[in-house]
Amino acid sequence: MELPIPNKLKKLWDIWDLRVCILISLFLQVFLLLVAPFRQTTSRTFVIMSIWSAYLLADWVAAVSIGLITKSQTDHSLDPHTENLHIFAFWASFLLIHLGGPDSITSFSIEDNELWLRHLFSLILQVVAVAYSFFLTLPKNNLQLPTMLVFFVGIIKFSERIAALYLASLDRFGSTVLPEPNPGPDYRDAVATYAASMGLMDQASEITMTTTTTMTNVGNSLNPKFAIVDEKVFSESSDETKFLQVAHSLFETFKGLIVGFLLSSKDRESSRNTFLHLEASEAFRLMEYELSFMYQLLHTKVVMMRCVFGYILRIISFCFLIGALISFSFSLVDDPKFSKFSIYLTYSLLVVAIFLDIFSGLKLIFSKWTIIFLKDGWIEYIPQRVLKYLKRERWSGSMSQYNVIGYCLDERPKWLYSLFSYLHLKGFLETMKILRHSSSETVTEKLKSFIFNELKIKSQTASTLRDAIEACSQRGEWALLRAPSYIKLKWSIGEFQYAESLLLWHLATELCYSTIKEDDSNERTICKLLSDYMFYLLVAKPTMLAPVLGNWQVVFRDTCAEANRFFDEFSISDQKQVCEMLISVETNFRATTVKGNRSKSVLFDACVLAHQLQNMNWQERWKVMVLVWTELFCYAAINCRPIVHAQQPSRGGEFLTFTWLLMNHLGLGTQFYEQEQQAGKKFMPIM
Repeated sequence: MELPIPNKLKKLWDIWDLRVCILISLFLQVFLLLVAPFRQTTSRTFVIMSIWSAYLLADWVAAVSIGLITKSQTDHSLDPHTENLHIFAFWASFLLIHLGGPDSITSFSIEDNELWLRHLFSLILQVVAVAYSFFLTLPKNNLQLPTMLVFFVGIIKFSERIAALYLASLDRFGSTVLPEPNPGPDYRDAVATYAASMGLMDQASEITMTTTTTMTNVGNSLNPKFAIVDEKVFSESSDETKFLQVAHSLFETFKGLIVGFLLSSKDRESSRNTFLHLEASEAFRLMEYELSFMYQLLHTKVVMMRCVFGYILRIISFCFLIGALISFSFSLVDDPKFSKFSIYLTYSLLVVAIFLDIFSGLKLIFSKWTIIFLKDGWIEYIPQRVLKYLKRERWSGSMSQYNVIGYCLDERPKWLYSLFSYLHLKGFLETMKILRHSSSETVTEKLKSFIFNELKIKSQTASTLRDAIEACSQRGEWALLRAPSYIKLKWSIGEFQYAESLLLWHLATELCYSTIKEDDSNERTICKLLSDYMFYLLVAKPTMLAPVLGNWQVVFRDTCAEANRFFDEFSISDQKQVCEMLISVETNFRATTVKGNRSKSVLFDACVLAHQLQNMNWQERWKVMVLVWTELFCYAAINCRPIVHAQQPSRGGEFLTFTWLLMNHLGLGTQFYEQEQQAGKKFMPIM
């Protein structure tokens, strides 16, 4: 049964469907060019979803429009005006440019980069379709020259996108980190030198010195991209260009972490010595630039734009577009049969394409990529307004907040959750609940300084790689060792897995924070921020904590079930009142003692812990709690898979990712290897 659509409406749509699709495609190109960079600096769901929708829709609309053009050219009943078929072929060439996308976004996620081969296949198909569309208009097409010029520009733009996707794919991205192959000295020459040295007497010290020099030279060439920096790298007069140069040097060395490469102990010590002499604000400025470099290499065309070949293609594309605009204007004199709307639309396509090229070129010229490669003599000519622009925040600077008590209380109304659970859609409803009820707090300078100083202390005590690995394995034990009440609180860490300890300390922190009337101290505020942030990651982004969570959902579900039963029993709906009721429960015995192991809930174990914390001096209490939360937080950061961290800069950034990168720069990572020190060792002949 066909829908009762009037014939006039059908005919109207047959005439305007292509034009509407091209207008939408044009709008999406401008939208992505201007808005896509904001996903690096914001974590707002509306902005991210808008960019994601535009990114997907842009490719779909352009491909559908090419299909509509070829269909119109083969079925003249859809558009009986022959002159329109000529301009349709011209439009098809512009759609190739649109499929190439703006320079500000080539992929939405890292997984998109792995699909470069699919885009290459799409390029071949779309080029064939556009070429076929152009062939159908020959030999009477008066727009041959502008169509051919734009057609070549479209191939260049689409090819640039595919090349950027390929270079950002994990295999190719990892290969750029590897040093140049080094075969070492010629074996025959080395044998001759060694044999001659064996005949000399009393030359052992010289042989040792020669061997040491050779091995040192080899070691220094392991990573020529990394410019070694020391404690004097920054001074009071250091400007933003100095931060850019150092950050780029660090990024070129540490980007191998993303693909799981191990870094040498030489790189570890060099970075560690640098960061131990930095202030927290300086360290975070460096990491902001590093993560910005990572984002642009993985998700934009910058890798194609900053090479000589890329510059040549840009100039060719721009000249071809200008030539197409001029030749199209002259073609109108010879063939004035096109409708005014078609002419205006074509001019819009040309002008927007030229605007995109100019805008992208200016952004590249006045970007940090240009500044870091300028010689020192040229830096003074950079306008101060450009340097001021570079000082702006390169990430959202926020951390999301949620807590387990609010999570349980927000599960209202009950009948709606029961219905969605019956339809197997409860997960979708919980996602909407988290988006609606979670909040966001600014990552304060006090929080940055506290985390940085605590990690700096760990780095100073972890002089060897083995010590660093040991420091990274701590999830609260070292913090409790620094407290007088270590024995009383040891059970809260030692008897539980990470996810259980996380929920346990989260609940205890919420109870202490909500029920104890004290002035806001720095430690108390940091505890609350880290506690709610870690719970948000647990329920909203569990992939960031996946390697350390284990079977966390059983513990979480059991805890929420017991909490909901407690809330329903007393008909409590206010969060503060809930905390007061929980803290008033007598907890003379641990939950496992009276209930056994049938439930993994940690609700009333958290009450036990909260009571123990309440009995401590208030200064000691929050000092112990903030140290425990710091270790729980850093343990999750360093154990999160690097590829998951690499995904975060395109979503506004995460404070956990900054902590992961900071730990690696301080030598506290686990992706380093010890280099064998061969200095002083003699080569032994084969017997």
